[in-house]
Amino acid sequence: MPGAAGDLRRECDLVIIDIDGGPDEGRRTLLEMSGQPGEPELEEGTKIHLTSHAIGGDQTRYSFLDINRATSVWAWVAVTALAIVVVAAWRGVRAIAGLVLTLAVVGFFLIPALLRGGPPVALSLVTGAVVLFPVMFLVHGVNWKSAAALGGTLTSLAAAAGLAHLAIGGADLRGLADDSNLLIQLYLPAVSVTGLMLAGFIVGALGVLNDVTIAQASTVTELAEADPDAGPLELFASAMRVGRDHIASMVYTLVLAYVGASLPMTLLLSVAERPLMQVLTSDIVATELLRSAIGALGLTLAVPVTTAIAAVTAQVREQANAPAQARTRA
Repeated sequence: MPGAAGDLRRECDLVIIDIDGGPDEGRRTLLEMSGQPGEPELEEGTKIHLTSHAIGGDQTRYSFLDINRATSVWAWVAVTALAIVVVAAWRGVRAIAGLVLTLAVVGFFLIPALLRGGPPVALSLVTGAVVLFPVMFLVHGVNWKSAAALGGTLTSLAAAAGLAHLAIGGADLRGLADDSNLLIQLYLPAVSVTGLMLAGFIVGALGVLNDVTIAQASTVTELAEADPDAGPLELFASAMRVGRDHIASMVYTLVLAYVGASLPMTLLLSVAERPLMQVLTSDIVATELLRSAIGALGLTLAVPVTTAIAAVTAQVREQANAPAQARTRA
């Protein structure tokens, strides 16, 4: 329920709140702030969310829930979308459309299916395929380059799913060090926490795989156009030199992203005076380490697979384009 902080005195624990939604809209209430660590310092005009609790009769008690950040968040989203469109032009517009489609598939298919207790691995793989087919061709066009990237991504994604299953089972990861997973186990017993972790591994690897596969397919396409007489082996060898650079840079990006996600918990574990090896192999840190490892393995596999597919199909593309080029010259 929304509200706004009114007449605030910093030295007091009571804040006057103007309620602007719900059954008590237009009224005021007092909100008691306990001053606990992490509690926000409310200023006059601050928009907040409240929770309501019936305390008997017609009386309602309100408690602080969170800051209303809608304006700030959507403003940054708009700025980001505008920057993408300005720099990438129509391709940026198609990329944003693909992102919206991806979020729609996750929100309206994957999440409801997981809540119904569906198999997380199968659902995440189906989600990846459903997203990739339209998005790949929407963003990069209907061509052999997109088809090669799609084939490489799906192959690597399936391999990453198998590797993630082996990693989670072999390391006996349970995910129960994460408070969110504990709440899921408590309130959603039909949802498998380990299965959900596995689905997270797969979905997390999807984005980086898509990035590197389209880059490799584009590289092979450019090489084939520059040298139409180059055979598949020559194209593969040349493109792999570029692919090794992609692997090196993307592995750093992938690992650092996951390290950043687990940094607060790693900091807490480090001050607990536990041995370094115990910290690194604790449930929550090991989860992020293995997530990084699976993503890196999938990435490493995606480069040669996509390069091989694009190199083999390059001659098919040239043969298909030859009649059209001959008619143009005629």
